[in-house]
Amino acid sequence: MEEKGRKAAPAPGSKAWERYGDDPRREAAVEGLMDFVTRCKTERETVRHLEGRLREEGFGPLEAPGPKGVFLNWKDRALAAYRSGRKPLGAGVRLVAAHADSPRIDLKPRPLYEDGGLLMGDGHYYGGLKKYQWVNLPLALHGEVHRTDGTTVRLALGEDPSDPVLLVPDLAPHLDREQENRKASETVTGENLDALLGHRPRTGEEKDPVKAAVLALLEERYGFGEEDLTSSDLALVPAGPARRVGVDGALVGAYGLDDRVCVFCGFEAFLEARDLPRGAVFLALDREEIGSEGVGGAQGALLELFLGELLGREGCGSVLDLRRCLAASEALSADVTEGGNPLYKESFDPRQTPRPGDGPAMMKVTGQRGKYDASEARGEFVARVRRALEGENVPWQTGSLGRVDKGGGGTVAKYLSRSGMDVLDLGPALLSMHAPYELVSTADVLASREAYRAFYEGD
Repeated sequence: MEEKGRKAAPAPGSKAWERYGDDPRREAAVEGLMDFVTRCKTERETVRHLEGRLREEGFGPLEAPGPKGVFLNWKDRALAAYRSGRKPLGAGVRLVAAHADSPRIDLKPRPLYEDGGLLMGDGHYYGGLKKYQWVNLPLALHGEVHRTDGTTVRLALGEDPSDPVLLVPDLAPHLDREQENRKASETVTGENLDALLGHRPRTGEEKDPVKAAVLALLEERYGFGEEDLTSSDLALVPAGPARRVGVDGALVGAYGLDDRVCVFCGFEAFLEARDLPRGAVFLALDREEIGSEGVGGAQGALLELFLGELLGREGCGSVLDLRRCLAASEALSADVTEGGNPLYKESFDPRQTPRPGDGPAMMKVTGQRGKYDASEARGEFVARVRRALEGENVPWQTGSLGRVDKGGGGTVAKYLSRSGMDVLDLGPALLSMHAPYELVSTADVLASREAYRAFYEGD
């Protein structure tokens, strides 16, 4: 029996709906997200899109700051942006960091080979994907080809309705007796994630006539040859736009919601936040799916270089000044987690599972077995984030990634925390995380944006 005078607890998966279900901003946020993830399917496309938005909003690069703030496009792989607050930069910043990379199939440096009258593209999968999900799926080719004359050709083949798509062909069930007895992780091998690129031979060509025909087509349309592919960054990603999911359209389905839903929500919160008590930083990082290594990863030089440049302009350019600024800062690792799936309840702890529709999940600890390789936020910092969200009536939930010893995962939090700053993971719960098509509740899109904004604005 409900206690008299006490409001009944909302049903699981309804907290964000109770708060934002009738809010007109929810629909606008969802439309913005769908447009963003349809346009931006690689980290390069994401960074260029964010830079364009920043310039429109009055931001400028480090060498020519704008009236609203500054940004640094870090080699087209990652991006940092800054807005000043009431306190000086040396007192630390509030930082929201998301990652712009997602699981995909990259093409190898010499990808083209012909076999049996078919031209194939030799692929190497990127990130923690289930390989069997990527066969017989319409794919688009995104990326850049860099020529030795210094020019670059950008591709997005397979997105326009008039474009052909690419595909990794599967084996017919009549022939897969051996295949169907393998473990799921071995049903499709990594070496077999090669895409079909062409089939029509070039007249009069004796050796590899299909390859010759496709290369001639690429030269005619785009102006590059086979040797230029050795200096390319090309990826196969699911083709097509984001879509509404469900009879009621209450979810969004799209490729790359891990983690571009957080890139979108964090970036919009960064632009919209007002009366900032501290300087605000937004980071869109690369390589998170493979350990945050490399030029654009959280283990790279971007954040320290960016803040060091800004501190130097305020006359606080020593290494100690930078370390003090970082240690005094507070950060949200804006990343998604897996939401409770009614088809796989055995993989979840029912008391700890985040649910779509209940707002972003605070993940106090990440990592795996025995909290190994984990970042764990201090309780004091979790309380400060709670206070900021509750002060703005933003729904949130706690969560963990599955049952103990069932698996786990990591984020950029552990790398940010090395500098001494407090870090907490906060992001919406997805269904089908790391699949070619991921799902997010439309109520959680607005809730996540408002959560990041409350963090930026909180005292």
